[in-house]
Formats: sequence, C-alpha cells, structure tokens
Amino acid sequence: MAVYGKGLQDITEFFNSGNYQPGVRSSDGLRQLFTKEEKVLLNKWVPDLATASSDKWLPLHTLAASGEFYLVHVLLKHDLDINSVDKNQLSALHKAITSNKQAIMNHLLRESADPLVQDKGGATLIHYAVQTASNQAIKILLLYNVDINLQDNDGWTPLHLAVQTRRTDVVRLLLLIKGADTTIRNQEGLTPLELCLYSGRDSTTYKLIKLLKQLPMSR
Repeated sequence: MAVYGKGLQDITEFFNSGNYQPGVRSSDGLRQLFTKEEKVLLNKWVPDLATASSDKWLPLHTLAASGEFYLVHVLLKHDLDINSVDKNQLSALHKAITSNKQAIMNHLLRESADPLVQDKGGATLIHYAVQTASNQAIKILLLYNVDINLQDNDGWTPLHLAVQTRRTDVVRLLLLIKGADTTIRNQEGLTPLELCLYSGRDSTTYKLIKLLKQLPMSR
C-alpha cells in the first residue's frame, strides 16, 4: 500500500496497521517513509513542555496571553499544572486577564484554575482586573467568591487601585456589587477617599468623591 499523496489520517492508519514494515520496499518499489523509531516519534503527541518553558514564560501562559483557545484546551489535556506560576508568581489566569482574553479566563476557571492566587507582591486577580479596567473580568471573578477587600503587600485594595487609575466605572462596580470597604487604609495610612483627594481638582475627582461618599460603605 502506497501512502504518498494521501492525508495525515490515512498515513496514521497505515502506520498502525499490520501492513507497515519499516525500511521495506513496497510492491511498487518505493521505500517506506519512516523507520520504526521514527514512527514512534510521529505518534507521540505529548508536547515537550520542558523545552518550551523558561523562568519568565511557560507554554500555557504564552497560549493564554495570545488567546489561543484551542491550543490551551489541547494543552490542558496533558499532565500539567494549570496553576503553575512564573518567577513573579503569575499564573496563566494572570496572563489571560492582563491580555484581556476573557474566553481563556473563563475556560481556565472552569478547568479549576485557582481564582485566589496572588503574585509575589500580594496582588490578587481582582487587582489585575482593576488595573486593566476590565469590568467583565471583575464580574467573573466575583462569581468565585474572591475577597474584594484583600490587600496587597503595600496595603492597597482593588478599590485603592481603581481610585488611583481614576476609573469611575470600576469604582462604581466595586462598591455596588460587593460593597467594597472604603475605610481600609494602605501602608501610607490612606483610605481610597483620602487617596482620591490627592488627585487634584477636576470633574473626575469630584465624581470619584461623590461615589465614595454616597454608595454603600463597609459592611
């Protein structure tokens, strides 16, 4: 049986049939394509993750950041740690959030990725979602009962960060959905409202102050 010009599926089936004899010429005089050892390699579909890994980037992280949904799905079928982190303690979830790949983020969470992971600075996934101003990512994470008031190593909550980035929509979301605590102080002793007062006098500052004073306070 000659397999030249046929598709990959035909070749694979031929390899695994009783008709394949490596190194032996077929009836039409053509030498078989691969040796026995080469056949084993071609049928080995387990990716070499070690070769593709570095301290900064892991294969799953790269695919998550680039939005390669199908390849992420395929890779997760193999024996790898979905919660593996790089040297900065960032997981694939961090990469998906900072790259605004919500489909990947959803998929990782459904596959049991840890929504409570923190980086080496103590920042949570909510901190990262706030930093990227991704309201949808924030809403998704809140479904997994993450602590919206958890402080990083500098005492900053996601609400502090939202105020600093001057995103009124994010501040409103944090206050309305979970009632983010407006009284928590960072290591500099500042509450989100006090931090806001350092932002100058403009319309955005006024809106932020109004939100922080009028929407639900700490529980």
